[in-house]
Amino acid sequence: MGLPAGQQRVLDRIEEALKKREPRLASKFAMFSRLNIGERLPWIEALHPMPWWSPRRYRKLMPARVVLFLSLAVALVVSAVFLGMTQSPANCRTPLVPRSALTGPTHVQSCQAPNARTMGMGHGP
Repeated sequence: MGLPAGQQRVLDRIEEALKKREPRLASKFAMFSRLNIGERLPWIEALHPMPWWSPRRYRKLMPARVVLFLSLAVALVVSAVFLGMTQSPANCRTPLVPRSALTGPTHVQSCQAPNARTMGMGHGP
């Protein structure tokens, strides 16, 4: 992994200061670096990037009960929408226009309860 030039210069200055002040520590560090040059990073220290949409990324930010509450709220809203869509027949929808004295008469079909004469025919009386 490469570092930006400014950060690399800072690390080089730190290394030079360490070599001047603590030569034994610098030699031990150099030996450690030579011995571990081909070693992989231990799995416990490896960082794996998480996608932004992964729930594991936000696990520490939101406790489990918050996630459960939000999931239940979304499920309740979705089920309420579907129930609301299926409760009234197709020919008996409420209008989306306001009814008042200013708008004049509306041409809204009134919903009538089915009786024996019109049951199953699909048309009004």
